[in-house]
Amino acid sequence: MDIRKYVLHLLGLCVVFMSYVGESLAANAEAKLRDRLFTDNKYKTLTIPVQNATDILTMWLALYITQILDVDERNQIMTTKVWLKQTWTDYRLAWDPDEYEGITEIKVPRDYVWLPDILIYNNADGPYDVQAKTWASIDYNGTVVWWPPAVYKSACQINVQWYPFDEQECVLKFGSWTHAGDILNLMPAYNSALRKFYWPNGEWTIQSSLCQRNTKFYPCCEEEYIDLTFTLKLRRKPLFYFAYLLLPCGLISFNTVLVFYLPADISEKMSLCVNVLLSLAVFLLLITVQIPANANSFPLIVKYLLFTMVIVASSIVLTVVVLNIRYSSPEIHKMSRITRKIFLDFLPRILGMSRPEKYTKRYRNVGIMFTRDALEERGLNTQKLVMDNKGSNYTMRMKTETESHRDEMDGLPGCSEPDSRLCLPLVDGDREMSEGLLIHRSIEELLYLTCHVKNEEDAMRDEEDFKFLAMVVDRIFLILYLVSVLGGLVMIIIQAPLAPDFFYELFNGFEEEEFGMGVRV
Repeated sequence: MDIRKYVLHLLGLCVVFMSYVGESLAANAEAKLRDRLFTDNKYKTLTIPVQNATDILTMWLALYITQILDVDERNQIMTTKVWLKQTWTDYRLAWDPDEYEGITEIKVPRDYVWLPDILIYNNADGPYDVQAKTWASIDYNGTVVWWPPAVYKSACQINVQWYPFDEQECVLKFGSWTHAGDILNLMPAYNSALRKFYWPNGEWTIQSSLCQRNTKFYPCCEEEYIDLTFTLKLRRKPLFYFAYLLLPCGLISFNTVLVFYLPADISEKMSLCVNVLLSLAVFLLLITVQIPANANSFPLIVKYLLFTMVIVASSIVLTVVVLNIRYSSPEIHKMSRITRKIFLDFLPRILGMSRPEKYTKRYRNVGIMFTRDALEERGLNTQKLVMDNKGSNYTMRMKTETESHRDEMDGLPGCSEPDSRLCLPLVDGDREMSEGLLIHRSIEELLYLTCHVKNEEDAMRDEEDFKFLAMVVDRIFLILYLVSVLGGLVMIIIQAPLAPDFFYELFNGFEEEEFGMGVRV
């Protein structure tokens, strides 16, 4: 048992020793390799790795988009986080793995090797080149892979015509600033930017990220320069703007419907219109802070807000018209017969409006007439006087003998045919004035008071007609307002090509963003 333990312990020590020796040999081999590549050969980091002056170095560029940090619409800047994979062959960095303990790959700092000066052409802010001090990977056949991360702020022309149901096309243009196409041949590794490690953005989705290789002559130089342009097609997620801007603005604008539903006697009718208008002005200020100043086209959301503000402002004008009709006085204004026929008789039946029982007008002209026999006698006995009522005319006359005899038989002194005549009080004694004339004057005064009351009732009736006319006009404006708001809203929203897709996803669920892998060129 002791011998077996001793043997196992000895074998363990041998394994540890051999691994240590192997690591030492590998470390020594890598150190010798580094010395040979960078010290013995006197490697020059400023010299492009080509054997002949007429040779062209081919470099492959692959762009990995890891995150879209921000799209600043107002300043028209897109901020992206990318990995820029650059691959080329440096003949000075090749070796035989058999000579160096089978080493096929080493990592070296970026300052040890030649690096291409690949810059972003459409830079808006910050450095143009890559600032990360990442190491480069060198393969035994001389292939160098440099894969640094970078954060770019690139200029992006923003088109706000369909904001917030919009798509933007932003480009990332990469190329060598020093070497022309006859020295450095820049080629895309894939036909599009890769999104293998992409972190989704809460506001934007990437629809496509195609890559295009371009050659161009610049005024500074006679040589042709090569660039790779990655076009990112971004689609905005309008859910935030719909929930926090469009929907509240629509609800506020629909409150204007209450303006035409409130009675015209309420003083808050006008203040409600003004408050709604001020609320929409605040929303318009919030929008203008976010979008760029563009004189070529109005953003869709601005069109919607301006249309709503025009509608609300028009509601103020219409409310003034309704209030003017409501407080029209019959002493100053006179309603025409056509207006009565259209707005008081015809339109209410169409609009489903009705009034209380029809007002019965009283007699406007009341006349009184005395017969000659009633006026000639100075000492008039009221028991012989009777007043006939025929419509609006009253006639005072003396009773005939037949009527007096019938009244005595019926026991009704001073009254004849009580259903159709008015009975007068009994008066005795002589008067300086004929009793007929006195009664005539008294009845005229009573009739004056009666006519005055009836005229007041007629004036009240005219005021009620104007009030009902205001209600009819209010109802007409209410219907026109609803039709214009709904119709205008639909017409504005459906102009955006992406609006139907958004509302379909809103009611059927949003799809997850797909990550494109690209095709190797």
